[in-house]
Amino acid sequence: MNGPFAVVARGLGARYGRREVFHDVSFDVQSGQALGVVGENGAGKTTLLRMAAGLIRPIRGELRIAALPPADAQRRLRTAYFAGEATLPGRVRVATWGHLTGHTGVVDRRRLRTLSRGARQLMGLRGVLAPATLAFIVLDEPWEGLDPDGARWLSALLTSKRDRGAAVVVSSHRLHDLAGICDAYLFLAHQRAVFCRAFELSPVGPVTAELLADTFDRLRGGASLRREEPRAEPGQGAEGGFTPVWPAPRKR
Repeated sequence: MNGPFAVVARGLGARYGRREVFHDVSFDVQSGQALGVVGENGAGKTTLLRMAAGLIRPIRGELRIAALPPADAQRRLRTAYFAGEATLPGRVRVATWGHLTGHTGVVDRRRLRTLSRGARQLMGLRGVLAPATLAFIVLDEPWEGLDPDGARWLSALLTSKRDRGAAVVVSSHRLHDLAGICDAYLFLAHQRAVFCRAFELSPVGPVTAELLADTFDRLRGGASLRREEPRAEPGQGAEGGFTPVWPAPRKR
C-alpha cells in the first residue's frame, strides 16, 4: 500500500477462559509513527500484539489496519511480526533461515535452537525486518537478549523504518529503548489501558525512561491521567500535559 494509513483500535477486550485480560483498550497510530506498549507480565501485551498481527480476535471491540481487519491487512500490506522464541522455528538451520529471509551466502549449518538466546533473537529480527519497505511492524519484547550493539542496531533500524512510513507497535520492559523511538504510549494496568502521545507526557523536551516508569507506577497504583489545561504565570510560557490523579476511595 502506498500513502498514509492508520491503525485504529476501539474498545478491545480479551479473555482467557474466565479470566479477563483487558477491556476497553483503544489507541491509534499513524503510518510513520511508533506506539510503545508498557505493562507488567500478564497485563496483556502479547495478547494485544497478537491481535494486531491478526493471529487472534478480540472478544469485543474493533481493530482496523488501513481500514482492514488485521488478518486481511497481513495479506494486503507488507508487514513484520516477531515475538522471539514463539515465532522462530528452532529446527530450521541458520543457512536455511538466512536464505528464506533474503540473507544469501550464509553457510552456518547449525540449527537455530542451538544458538545463544541473543543470537537467536538477532537472527529472527534480521529476518523479519529485512524487507526494505514495510508498512506495519509488530514486535513483542524485541530488545530482550540483545547485547548493546544489537540493541543499538535495532533501535536505529526501527527509527529508520518509522521515518520511512512504517507504523510500528512494539512492547518492551526496556523503557529507555521505547522512550528513544516512540511517538505514543499505551499503558496496560488493572485490565485497562491509558493511551497518550509523547508530547502529552512531556510538552517540553523528550520523553525519558524515568518519566515512563513514574507514569506507569502511578497508574499501576490506581491513578488516572487527567489532562491539564495550559497555565501561565505573568512573563512565563504556558505548558500543558498529563498529570496523574489519584481516584477517590471507594465507598464501603
